Amino acid sequence: MHHEPETEVADRRRATRLEVHAGVCATVFDAITGQSWPSAIRDISLTGIALLMEQTFAVGQLLGVELRNGEHGSVRNYLVEVRHSDICCPNDAYLHGCRFVDPLSEDEWRLWL
Repeated sequence: MHHEPETEVADRRRATRLEVHAGVCATVFDAITGQSWPSAIRDISLTGIALLMEQTFAVGQLLGVELRNGEHGSVRNYLVEVRHSDICCPNDAYLHGCRFVDPLSEDEWRLWL
């Protein structure tokens, strides 16, 4: 199996991904089951978000994501599509790479940075 250097993989991304502000948290909602789960955010871009959770979701599944910025009092809800889901060691959380159904505007993206 060929492994590309990390810089080559990062260069293929369509949008710049940055870490979120320390006060930002996420809750993920599954409309099919009605359940919700807290989630840690690894990074966010105009087009997607990387979420770490104990729960795993299938590629292609649509999820609701509520983002909260306690510092600004901002709360927004987004619809995302799971693009990949992998186990992430050492804490056995699942890393979900998700695409926003409607990409964020620059101003909205900056709410979370």
